Amino acid sequence: MFGPVQWEELAGLVDIVADCEDSPALALHPRRGEVDVLITSWGMPRLTEDFLRELPSLRVVVHAAGSVRKIVSDAVWGRGIVVISAAEANNEPVAEYVYAQTVLALKDVHRRAHRIKSETGLPSLEHIPGIYRQTVGLISFGSVARKAAALLRRLEANVIAWDPFVPEETFDHLQVERVASIDELFARSQVLSVHTPLIPGQTENLISEDLLRLLPRNATLINTARGAVVDEDGLTRVLQERPDLYAVLDVTTCEPLPASSYLYALPNVMLTGHVAGTVGDERRGMGQLVIAELRRISAGSDPQHSVSSRALLLRA
Repeated sequence: MFGPVQWEELAGLVDIVADCEDSPALALHPRRGEVDVLITSWGMPRLTEDFLRELPSLRVVVHAAGSVRKIVSDAVWGRGIVVISAAEANNEPVAEYVYAQTVLALKDVHRRAHRIKSETGLPSLEHIPGIYRQTVGLISFGSVARKAAALLRRLEANVIAWDPFVPEETFDHLQVERVASIDELFARSQVLSVHTPLIPGQTENLISEDLLRLLPRNATLINTARGAVVDEDGLTRVLQERPDLYAVLDVTTCEPLPASSYLYALPNVMLTGHVAGTVGDERRGMGQLVIAELRRISAGSDPQHSVSSRALLLRA
């Protein structure tokens, strides 16, 4: 998250009283009672009431990762702790991944690469849609989807999206067509990208087998959201029955998939294993966002990327 220069910048901004590799180390640190700000990232356990009791001075949590859903608890909101997420920085490479996979899908690269190896020949170039002026659908229209929509403008794409919770002006501002129903979205999309957050009790298996059957011939499904948003068994059946479809899955319900999963063997599936989110030096963007937010707080300003308990009902 922090390169040498950024770490020096951080150390000049705050008094780093603890640099702990895990939560037990923090819970036992002799200066834990002094901590005002806690910077966390992937692997951080839930901030329960018992854990927070060890941090009596804590007033700000800055999560240098994506979703804060797994780390916050009612105790966090009850204490009035400000929660900040670096998801905006994490979302940039995800949108770039979606754009790249969309280009490859419209060039028919996924299918052609497999066919060239399995058939030891060159398939015809006919029936490849090409990258320009094609219809690309986005399921949910949050941060990543909006960034992807902006990137897709360079392809002159007809971007359509379904999200019942986003105001009309957001679609208009990004020149994205709002479709009336999720069924219409599936039926019209040559490439369909999933951006729905996994919200327990609401969005599991939102993308059903019946919806998947509505996809046009030779369509491609891209999922960089959460695996459980898609009915995986239904997806497997549809892909088996319709070899014209293709699925690019950066996420799956179980990670890794069990060895028995048919998704490993299907020729019309690409599994990329969570590479869409920030990796390597891309993570420095989240570190820079953390530093910028701490500068705002220390200057007495409100943070730009705070997350409320209400907002968490609709976001990752």
